[in-house]
Amino acid sequence: MIAELNTAPDLITADDLPVFRLPLPDVTYDGIRPLRLQLSAFLNAHGIAPACAAMLALTASEILTNLAKHPPEKSRQTEVKLRLHPKFAALDISDDSTAFAEFDARCHEARRKPAAAECLEESGYGLACILRQHAQVSYTPKTASPDGLNHFRVRHVYPVKTAFAASAAKHKLFLVDDDAVQLRRHEAMLSSHYDVICFDRAMMAAKAFEKERPELVVSDLNMPEMDGIGLRQALSALPRGNATPFVFLSAETAKENSPYISELGVDDFLLKPVKPEKLLGVVRRLLARAGQVRRAHEGRFHADVTDALKPALPARFGNWRICVRTVAAEAGGGDFTLSQQTSGHFLAVLADVMGHGQQAKFFSYAYAGYLRSLFRLQAAGADPTQFLANLSRSIDGDALLESIILTCQSFQLFPDGRAAIASAGHPPPLLLRAGGAVALESAGPLPGLMVDANYNLLTLQLARGDKLVFATDGFLAPFGHEGSARPRLIAQLDDLTETGAEAAADALWQHFESINHTTLKDDATLVVAEYGESP
Repeated sequence: MIAELNTAPDLITADDLPVFRLPLPDVTYDGIRPLRLQLSAFLNAHGIAPACAAMLALTASEILTNLAKHPPEKSRQTEVKLRLHPKFAALDISDDSTAFAEFDARCHEARRKPAAAECLEESGYGLACILRQHAQVSYTPKTASPDGLNHFRVRHVYPVKTAFAASAAKHKLFLVDDDAVQLRRHEAMLSSHYDVICFDRAMMAAKAFEKERPELVVSDLNMPEMDGIGLRQALSALPRGNATPFVFLSAETAKENSPYISELGVDDFLLKPVKPEKLLGVVRRLLARAGQVRRAHEGRFHADVTDALKPALPARFGNWRICVRTVAAEAGGGDFTLSQQTSGHFLAVLADVMGHGQQAKFFSYAYAGYLRSLFRLQAAGADPTQFLANLSRSIDGDALLESIILTCQSFQLFPDGRAAIASAGHPPPLLLRAGGAVALESAGPLPGLMVDANYNLLTLQLARGDKLVFATDGFLAPFGHEGSARPRLIAQLDDLTETGAEAAADALWQHFESINHTTLKDDATLVVAEYGESP
């Protein structure tokens, strides 16, 4: 699938371990994105946590990007192999290009100055990035390898919580009591069901709250120094403190109905001695209620995020007609658009944050806000390549943004029918004109993948009735794998040469919906821009 876009990886099992293997006839920028998607799909299918999958896919992309850019003698025999062991993933990228000189010395320098990309002339930004993400990285030149190939190997140890080490996480509770006997008794009641952290002083529990972030606190009422009331007050002043369920334990029945205690926001009051079933029942009920409240807030938050991210562009610019069709997945990476227009040009960005799950949707929202600020500051005097280069430089050295995979396409429309396009890891656009549809050559590295990335500017002169079609991966996926998606889409477009932008967008979107028979895992966006309509 790399280079010719028609090769599928070997998905085999060796010694009962899943293995991804893909030989590459050559390594090009165009081929890196489809490989990353195949690799991510393989990792997700085997239950690897999204953060780990994104990290491994990004590492493979960076190694291949350096192979495409740096060696004087390019590789003619490259293979990507990833083996999933129970506790780690082993990535091995082999090639026959010019060997990476002074690898160990460059690793030492990169670890010592991880943000100083200028000291990594041959590896670019990527070596520092890889070393920050993986503890075990090695390189064997072809002169020292039995098979006569260079081998770049990375071993990534999974975090504790992965599909290969899948023990369900327990809810974390704080248990606070100055009476050692009572503390151990109640711990014994709870510890088989929950992760219990015990404190014999309330002050210590208050100090540990922000670090440990318990989901519920069970505390004795009467204690020296700081009592249970003082603990509740201290926690209420901390982030998340008021939202954390709090249960009092006390032998004093007179205080059970105290108005002062009820005003503290205490969720329950249990009298000592408490029976195991009573304590467990209260804890179970309060955790379930807290979960319902959290999910309700998250649902509202993600609905708001989805509305804020929803791609939208002006319907017209001069003689241009612009149509957008989009649908958002319930969770997962998001699509968003940005645009700015003057009397002389219209500049737009179509971006796609990769990933699945609620975390990816949050990252989409964060990235959209960041990109919007950058766009407003720089877009007025920038063409598409300059904007993408500025974005790539801005990502460099930012730990959060470096951990997020983003594809991006920027296009500029002019009143006289000219168009300029640049892509950063994004699917190339298509041109629909009399005679049929053609795929345009527009490719470039992912933003932040290399220091001083250069993006090619594709310029076109459109005639009246010509249309440009831009789309995200979520729209293209139902048409088939990367190698077959574009021909199928072009065949559909060939029937739309005489239709306007609105009708063409509707027809394409109806076809997308008719062939998309699976649950939507990724946002899908389609943009059709037609030149020639009267303003």
